Amino acid sequence: MIDSRSDSRHLAPILLRLVFTLVLINPPLAFAQNYRTDTDADGSSAGADLAALEQSLEQILEQTNTPGLIAAVVDGDQTIWTGALGLADRASGRAVTSSSRFRIGSITKSFTSLTALVLAEQGLLTLDMELAPLIPEAGIDNRWRQTDPVRLFHTLEHTAGFDDIHLHEYAFSDPTISLLDAIQLNTTSRIVRWRPGTRMSYSNIGPAIAALAMATVTGERFEDLAQQHVLDVLNLQHTGYFHHPDVVSSYRADGQTPEPYMHIADRPSGSMHSTAGDMAQLLRMYLGRGRIDDDKVVISSVSLDRMEKPHSTLAAKAGLVAGYGLSNSGNERNGFWYQGHGGGIDGFLSNYAYSPAINRGYFFAINASNGEAVREIDSTLRSFVTRDLQTPPQTPYLSGVNLSAMNGYYQPDAPRQEILRWLELITGTVAITSADDTLVITPMFGSRSLWRPLSEQLLRSKDGIAPTLAYVTSTDGELLLQGPSVGTLKKIPSWLAWTRLVLITLSLLLVISSLLFASVWLPRRLLVGTEFPLISVRAWPVCASLTLVSSFVLLQLGQNVAVPRLATMTLYSMGFWLLSWAFAFASLVSTYNLISRRTERHQMDSIVWWHSLLVTMGNLLLLTYLASYGVIGLQTWSY
Repeated sequence: MIDSRSDSRHLAPILLRLVFTLVLINPPLAFAQNYRTDTDADGSSAGADLAALEQSLEQILEQTNTPGLIAAVVDGDQTIWTGALGLADRASGRAVTSSSRFRIGSITKSFTSLTALVLAEQGLLTLDMELAPLIPEAGIDNRWRQTDPVRLFHTLEHTAGFDDIHLHEYAFSDPTISLLDAIQLNTTSRIVRWRPGTRMSYSNIGPAIAALAMATVTGERFEDLAQQHVLDVLNLQHTGYFHHPDVVSSYRADGQTPEPYMHIADRPSGSMHSTAGDMAQLLRMYLGRGRIDDDKVVISSVSLDRMEKPHSTLAAKAGLVAGYGLSNSGNERNGFWYQGHGGGIDGFLSNYAYSPAINRGYFFAINASNGEAVREIDSTLRSFVTRDLQTPPQTPYLSGVNLSAMNGYYQPDAPRQEILRWLELITGTVAITSADDTLVITPMFGSRSLWRPLSEQLLRSKDGIAPTLAYVTSTDGELLLQGPSVGTLKKIPSWLAWTRLVLITLSLLLVISSLLFASVWLPRRLLVGTEFPLISVRAWPVCASLTLVSSFVLLQLGQNVAVPRLATMTLYSMGFWLLSWAFAFASLVSTYNLISRRTERHQMDSIVWWHSLLVTMGNLLLLTYLASYGVIGLQTWSY
């Protein structure tokens, strides 16, 4: 439900990352010609290749233990293939058919934005209408309201500054809940965290608020608006927002464990189901630039252009067309420019992508939360739709552009989940250097990337075809890098980057060392009876270290199946809550114990004393850091 490649309900693999020591071109229009090879100019190889495509997809399902798949490939106004492979239900052995309905998760957002655009064309609303006066009951909390109000397009481009919805909202399952009640399940996600229209941060609450605004101005239920103005016009007879008995069974990543059907609260953000045929119809409309079936107009080409390009971020205002538009994202993949959206929800993953430049597109959905399967299927379909095409030429880079102003350290500054900001600051800070017309971005984790300048603000990746990165300055004077691959990075002093890295690294090393030392002296004390003077000076820092590590082990285990384990009161969620408080208690007791017994330190080995002191200081630093971001005592089932 949250993004195009993954199931956003899952928290990041926290323990693994925490212990990290163990002018320019408008891309879609610039390539508005076919790059067919001479040998395949008529596309006649498609029929022969379809059998191979289907065989490849079947192999992926088998190798990844994914039960079933639906898919479609579109070339211009023709659907050249629809696929229905594998099982709709493992228990009964029922096969996927052309009429099988799969949930499409966040692809739902595309229909929300299409509805908004159609209503705007009809004069019933405007994309820039201010939302707070229109729907005060939504509770938008924006301290920049006087100068930078939240507008309708902000909520659809994810630039309003909202936090994403929280775990307990994902666990909420009620088919009858009203849209307003769904929005009011969580007050903190409606707090604007930065000036609207400066940063993009994916948030499932945004489209729900947009839908409430549409319902308010028309006096009709949003789902009825979408049905009347989009689904019916497109003739999507097997697509809907509410549970349907033909929706296939879904499974976890293992492809075996069933996932229950969740009636998500924020329906405009991710509740829809559809079929391969219906989604092919959507692709044909996109490629037809708003027209379908003998020139029937669904939406104007002008509105479709607006949908496909971001407008409100600082990068977009600087001329970057890559990124998230109105629930339609544009970026390059393997040398070609694609538009589209993906989705993931409760055992379903899906994606659609199309390229106006080559007039082709594809859709697929699987009924298991298997990221590997999605990546392989997506790659296979992309290779198929470009099988007979030459890669478009790169936009030539400009030599001699002064890139040195961009040099320095940058930290993430637009977290999707505010509760994970502390983790992104540790793992997402990057170093940027420049030389020989090349900008080098070096992350703390992962591989470095190389970028070429197209102007003083826009860059493309070294092997890319068009600009996908922008260097901008905010209204508040912040120096930022923005683009689909980096999100928003804010320039920070080098001392801050290094101080944070060194202190947290040393603290984690000390935590680990205390547990390693305890594995030696504790058995000697318990099993052999060896006496250690001032044993409490040794023991309390170890208790603090152990509770810290144990709390994140539980959180890591819980995030693997986040909704049932962390969104309700379970061993995992309660365990993390209790252990995080235990870590705070043990750290404070350890500090008090060391201070109160400092005059007795001559009774124990000086190395042991100093090590205990350093471990205590490390735990205190980690406690302060985690507490400042609300992690200590976090109730994942209700925050």
